[in-house]
Amino acid sequence: MNLWNSMAGMLELELTCAEPEQTWMAMAEQGVELFDTKPISYLTCRVRIRRKDYRKVASIVEKRGGSSIITRHLGWFWRGKALLHRPVLILGGAVLLAAAVYLPSRVLFVQVDGNHIVSKTEILDAAEACGISFGASRREVRSEKVKNALLDKLPQLQWAGINTAGCVATISVRERALSPEVDLEHIVSSLVAARDGYILSITATGGTPQVRAGQSVTEGQTLISGYTDCGNRIVAGRATGEIYAQTQRNFSAVTPDYRMEKSALQKNMYQIGLRIGKKYIKLWKDSGISHDTCGRMYSEYCVTLPGGFQLPVALCVDVYTDCDFTTQNTAPGEAASALRRFSQACVLDQMIAGEITQSQGDITQENGVYHYAGSYICTEMIGREKQEQIGDTDGEGN
Repeated sequence: MNLWNSMAGMLELELTCAEPEQTWMAMAEQGVELFDTKPISYLTCRVRIRRKDYRKVASIVEKRGGSSIITRHLGWFWRGKALLHRPVLILGGAVLLAAAVYLPSRVLFVQVDGNHIVSKTEILDAAEACGISFGASRREVRSEKVKNALLDKLPQLQWAGINTAGCVATISVRERALSPEVDLEHIVSSLVAARDGYILSITATGGTPQVRAGQSVTEGQTLISGYTDCGNRIVAGRATGEIYAQTQRNFSAVTPDYRMEKSALQKNMYQIGLRIGKKYIKLWKDSGISHDTCGRMYSEYCVTLPGGFQLPVALCVDVYTDCDFTTQNTAPGEAASALRRFSQACVLDQMIAGEITQSQGDITQENGVYHYAGSYICTEMIGREKQEQIGDTDGEGN
């Protein structure tokens, strides 16, 4: 069977008739060509014919009192016809063919290379605004217009290039050089008081001390000057050192006089959604959180291809836990202890370095809240560097 006959379709028949020779001659007169004739018995044989000749053969055999039985369908024609009964397979093949033609011309994944200071997320967000995103055309992504738009969005970048390999677009960037660091050895600065205090100790490792231990200072007062009088000239430099002083800090905090506590677990509610890019689609009708007494656990399951590439498609699952809450009154002692710890932690965080040496506080209850007012005596470093202007001698002689 040649290719043409296979594409047109052939049939294998089992013919039974009284005078086979006369039947063959009648078929030949009608232009019917027989292939691979095989005798089975004196009155029966098996032959192959073209699909288009079947009606002629069946009519000739029937007129001579014989019978014809189709035993096999041969050729690509019948295989293709069988596919018509499998629409899902045809649809899948069509989708694969369309994907094979369409996807190579599109960008499905975006990578960033060469960034050190500018974050990858910031570059990807700017790239998406410029058209470099899932499904973008590879030809448009590589255009100079898109590159220039990306540089306009991110002034921190000096150069950007976009290369594509298959469905992956790689954004290669070069960041602008950082401004030169300040040469600390050649600046003129002084140490001034960050707040009012009583000097406990002063250690100057650079510059000239302007105060001494036991002296009270106010915020902004110069403690160590960056100018040093050397007799016939004044040397300007950077003041360095450590100044510890006794300071006073006041801090107040409030907290409600009651609290909500979880009791028995009622039920779990599930919300299932589909995230495609930045669009969220709810798959569960009326599955949002109903009130403020629910706890929430959120999980995403992204579609990941071999090689670690993630498609912008994810199954999102929210689990809301509904609990009963009861109101509990907070005891004054418990509130005072919590507010005291909180206040001390905040005071310590405000210091450059140091510790709390004395503390006292009062707690009052009014209008449904506890109010705590604390006063703290601290030993802390109060020196703050202030850069001097050229020509400012900070009170020193010329």
